[in-house]
Amino acid sequence: MPSTEENKRHIAVRFFGGAGNYTSVLERLCKYVLADSPTEAAVLEWLKSNTRATSDDGIRRRLTFLEGIGLLEHDGDSVRLTQQGMAWLSETEPAVLYELLSSNVHGFDTILEALLDGPKTDAELGDAIGSEHPTFDWNDTSGPAQHRGWLQSLGYVERSDGANWLTDSGRELARRRSSVYPNLERGERYAQTDLENAFDTSFGSYIKGISPRTDDEGDLAYIIVKAREDGPYGDELDGERFIYIGEGVPEKGDQQLTGANGALLEQADRSTVPVYFFYQPADSDDLRYEGLVDVVDAEYVSRDGRMIYQFTMERLGLEPAEFEALSESVSEGLADDEDDELPLTDDEEEFTAVQRRVRSSVFPKEVTAAYDGQCAICGKSRESPSGRIDIEAAHIYPKQANGRDNVQNGLALCRLHHWAFDTGWLAVSDDYRILVADRPDLEGYREFAALEGDSLTLPADEDRRPHATFLAAHRERHGFESP
Repeated sequence: MPSTEENKRHIAVRFFGGAGNYTSVLERLCKYVLADSPTEAAVLEWLKSNTRATSDDGIRRRLTFLEGIGLLEHDGDSVRLTQQGMAWLSETEPAVLYELLSSNVHGFDTILEALLDGPKTDAELGDAIGSEHPTFDWNDTSGPAQHRGWLQSLGYVERSDGANWLTDSGRELARRRSSVYPNLERGERYAQTDLENAFDTSFGSYIKGISPRTDDEGDLAYIIVKAREDGPYGDELDGERFIYIGEGVPEKGDQQLTGANGALLEQADRSTVPVYFFYQPADSDDLRYEGLVDVVDAEYVSRDGRMIYQFTMERLGLEPAEFEALSESVSEGLADDEDDELPLTDDEEEFTAVQRRVRSSVFPKEVTAAYDGQCAICGKSRESPSGRIDIEAAHIYPKQANGRDNVQNGLALCRLHHWAFDTGWLAVSDDYRILVADRPDLEGYREFAALEGDSLTLPADEDRRPHATFLAAHRERHGFESP
């Protein structure tokens, strides 16, 4: 179990192999421990034989540290891996070991946050930890270097000429770890001042219906959406999926593409930030927190004689940190297959209901982004008068047949060619050329026949292009002969 704040260590202990190589030696040690369940004496001899270690006391100090962070356990004379140790060894995933370190030793998150501001020396990192934890007594000036050595070994920090800076993965982790999410309970009511304290911001005289908020760098950080019981639109809020009407006063005509409406449009295209949903009853100024929602779709439609933005939203049973972590893992998992043969369908038991919902929402956004908003067949990117791009994400092997939510099972298509692909007018060869159904007796054949043999417009990233497994299954499903 992680240490409490009171008994967390103030300083890390370096390992063998030199800064930047701790995890390499640690992995070999853990494999040895897992295979042999050795005695402590045997571990001491193994480390002396496989590293430059010579001191039994020095080795024991390092083993005690590994035990303290929950990687090893010492039962009598036997040394074994803990469950956390086996979890790390199974994939040697840096995030697993980082969690053990940061949960049991002060200062790791502080170093990451400090490096977000730019390169720092070890001494400057020590100053950052000292400022964050003024009760620490940094008598050992090598303390920050020992923290940094672990971060180097995990691939989060690089070092040159006495300066340390974050790698890309380190920067991503630092931003995630330094994020501060509001402490909100679904179903609870909050006054505006409560929400301003929770979000550490000012909303002005009142919280608007759609309130995009940016971070210190000017990037979109989150969006607050508010529905009013006595509002002008009567948003349909029942159920897991509901309709929300965009920003704009009815008396002023058609809704415009304001920054607020644009922020939700962006989330409909691709989920990037949490969207917090609140409901304001007619008899109260307080807002009831309804949890996070995903913007599933957006349309610019005519309603009561005026054009409005109509957003389809779906409730997510997730906390903000869970949403961020799950969205990242799902986005990575949507294109994680490198095998020549892929399963056509997802394992029904592999994902929770929430994971399936997030995967389903992320899939169209990842696919349209992979194709840069262009139709893979005609290469066009038509826009409505409101600026909405007419591009949809099509499953190659269909979703109704449990086709996988994998980018390699997707094509970005305009509505016409999405319909033509799903109904079997069009298919794609393994070398990405368009095939047309041989039905000259039907209306539409002449238009589609002009596409025969044309090459698809493909993603620049080869790993996100259609996989032959899905293309072949689509051709077979619609009666196309193998090319």
